[in-house]
Amino acid sequence: MLAFVFVINIVSFVAGHREPYVPDGTAVLPGTADEPEEVARQEDREAQEEEMQPEQEQAIHEEPEEEGDTGLPEEVDAAEEIKEVSVTDISGIDEELAETLDRIAESFNSVAVSLAVFDGGYEFLTYQYGYADLSARRLVDADTKFRIASLSKLTSSIIAMTLVDAGILDLDENISVYLGYEVKNPNFSDIAITSRMLMQHTSSIIDSGVYLVERFSYASGTTQRLLSLSSTYENWQPGSLYEYSDFGLIVLGAICESVSGMLFDDLARDVLFAPLGIDAAYVPRNLQDAGNIAAIYDRNHTLTRSVAAQLGQGASGEAGYQHNTAQGSLTISALDYARILAMLAGGGTLGGVRILSEGAVREIHTADVQGAHYQQGLTVRFEENALLGDGVYWHTGSAYGTFAQFTYCIKTGRGVVVVTTGARTERRPNGMVILCTELTEMVWKPEN
Repeated sequence: MLAFVFVINIVSFVAGHREPYVPDGTAVLPGTADEPEEVARQEDREAQEEEMQPEQEQAIHEEPEEEGDTGLPEEVDAAEEIKEVSVTDISGIDEELAETLDRIAESFNSVAVSLAVFDGGYEFLTYQYGYADLSARRLVDADTKFRIASLSKLTSSIIAMTLVDAGILDLDENISVYLGYEVKNPNFSDIAITSRMLMQHTSSIIDSGVYLVERFSYASGTTQRLLSLSSTYENWQPGSLYEYSDFGLIVLGAICESVSGMLFDDLARDVLFAPLGIDAAYVPRNLQDAGNIAAIYDRNHTLTRSVAAQLGQGASGEAGYQHNTAQGSLTISALDYARILAMLAGGGTLGGVRILSEGAVREIHTADVQGAHYQQGLTVRFEENALLGDGVYWHTGSAYGTFAQFTYCIKTGRGVVVVTTGARTERRPNGMVILCTELTEMVWKPEN
């Protein structure tokens, strides 16, 4: 039984969609002009992620099939393995709550909102508002896939942890061993940089210099060349301080490719998405259902990333040279992302399918690095009393006009995922997105 702010007696799927507010393509509410400088300079720097990427499609590279034994878990038949779950649309069971969520979405001038709630691994709620494509008047539904920006980082860490479980990646080994070339901070050349540091944002690898110019390149060798530049590193000892780094997660993706011998998107499919029965991809053209992707709009409802542009995203065709993927390009529905979180909250399993060992899950949730307003784990943040008095793990993501956020509590096994486009971009002092947090609070029942 779901233990949120309403009681559920329905276990069957209820299809539904809120009658949306129809946003005008040029309308701007009062107060929706450019963000204040201090908001744009959020410490986690997500708000600037890829904001300058051109609309044109990147070159598409052929991705060779990989053969041979990688030592990774064999792909399972998700339809046979995963136990039956219940997915219920909120509008079908609590009209008053759905109308409240509508009012919140409207008040932030949202183009689209998709929300998913989980309580344990078997019961899920969904809520949808607005349009996946304004020009086509295509509505959002529970299966609409969004480019979720920095929420991609946690799934990338999960993928890396499957390699740790497989015994082919050590979190505390020098990453040069896996990449096949030397990586070191020239100011501290005797200190090894490790995969753990990449996931904790303590590697001293930063988002500056040439990286900011070439971060959208998909050319083989880009990551290696950028890692050879002194401007890539901060002037402090690796492992000693926290500084949020997109590039650090790009490097992690390259490591995953090097040790597995697989392209990152193929690896993600085999060790995470397929076993959970999820249709998701870091390279959108690899989706099984690419016809239900949300276009992305900014706060003025101007199109920033069309579906065609997303499907044209490039990728390296050679394992070990991943660039501009693992840090922010995952395309997935809020519901499927909630399934991944339910797996983490459930100790590494969902529906009888084990993705991670309990030890790997503990590593992810060990939040022993001090961030700005929170404790940092492996690409997930922990904060006491962050949500209606509960201690929760959380992260936000933003790019092009998408703002997304997840929160979950491992004590209760509950969590919420919210993805939005075209909304006002306001944050709380700790970095949480106000729109996402207000929606979350409406469906969250505190632990006590």
